[in-house]
Amino acid sequence: MTRKRPGSLLVERANGMQDEIALHEPVTTLGRSASCTIAVDLPNVSRLHAVIELQHDRYILIDKGSVNGTLVNGNRLTQEYQLNTGDVISLGSPAATLVFSDPEATLIMPIDTSPPPLLINAHARMVMVYGTIVPLSPLEYSLLLYLANHAGQVCTREVCFLAVWNQPYDHATCEDALNACVTKLRRNLRATAHASGQEPPLMTTVHRIGFRLDAPVVWDADLRS
Repeated sequence: MTRKRPGSLLVERANGMQDEIALHEPVTTLGRSASCTIAVDLPNVSRLHAVIELQHDRYILIDKGSVNGTLVNGNRLTQEYQLNTGDVISLGSPAATLVFSDPEATLIMPIDTSPPPLLINAHARMVMVYGTIVPLSPLEYSLLLYLANHAGQVCTREVCFLAVWNQPYDHATCEDALNACVTKLRRNLRATAHASGQEPPLMTTVHRIGFRLDAPVVWDADLRS
């Protein structure tokens, strides 16, 4: 199928005016920079915030590592997204909103955009389970971050304690603190997942050795501390 009519974006400007911009190019750039195809000069918008690519006759929205994220219909993107007529795109905040329209229906099935089991934004120190923010203490976050950076690997008690408390592990004096941190982390992950009707990311205790995170991790904007 050869596209005869391009899709378009309806852009609402700060002065209340609206512009309809046709997506003629294979790649349309969105961001604060004046060099972008569609420039949105707002502080929450990154210089190159996102792009829309025409792939096999469908329009694909891709976040380009923006600090404040790209949302479609209120849901933050964690992967590529196939745009559909009526989709509302927000760049960093509701103030930067664009509405997509496609005069030609595509026969390709939409890409699954369901939220991942575990998403970490190390820049914002934010953890999400199935799209919901998990309330974590600084100690719990540090432990999860270390396990996530070594997902699928057994992390000994010694290295976990050093990563969280920045001091050597002593079995007699440190075991209770580490166990309590693990218990609270598991409880918060489980409560958040169950609230969404899902099973929590799996943290496995390896007897007398340490812990292992047995869950896929999505790194938001690929930012790691």
